[in-house]
Amino acid sequence: MPPSKKLTESYKRLRTNLNRGETLLVEFFDKPGGKVRRVGQPKSHEQELLRAVLVLTVGALDAFLSELLIELLPRIAAASPDAAVFDRIAKDNPGLILRALYLGSPERDAALAEAIEAHFQAKTMHGAKAVRQVSDWCALDLADKAFNSAKTPSALPDLDDWTDKRHRIVHRGELVKLTRTNAGGLIELVEAVGKTLNDRAIKALYA
Repeated sequence: MPPSKKLTESYKRLRTNLNRGETLLVEFFDKPGGKVRRVGQPKSHEQELLRAVLVLTVGALDAFLSELLIELLPRIAAASPDAAVFDRIAKDNPGLILRALYLGSPERDAALAEAIEAHFQAKTMHGAKAVRQVSDWCALDLADKAFNSAKTPSALPDLDDWTDKRHRIVHRGELVKLTRTNAGGLIELVEAVGKTLNDRAIKALYA
């Protein structure tokens, strides 16, 4: 029997954020002023739009990863407080493990969410490293190749490349050059990475 739940709440929010990026591309890049865009290299203002989509999309993945932990750790703790995953988490953040093991009220859930967010910020967890961290902490056992597909044959290395571009845009002010195809491909990549994590989480924790 297939699981009744098919999408985590975190993945639903990721899709909402990715839809915003798609809207920017379809409504403002492809049809500026309501007219179909002429073929050609993006102009400077169009490049800014593409860079905005990049920043939004990579940021959406960062948010999804921390939110997925917030969503899944309480479920893991409730089902199996002595799960091996908590040994791994305890090595990185002892305070976080204590919060995870004593959930049961909104205040504690909020404390766990705050601790996870703080941990990701302190560790500057982004890109492939963050994807692997979530897979490990939630005992999803996803190898890097699990994120690959015909469209994304090197998903995690590509994700690191995009994360680096975002860093250069946001923190260095670089005018990273992009194309419409680049931006659309990034959205597809992030959606695929998120869906892979979502599907494994559903199978492991909601079946």
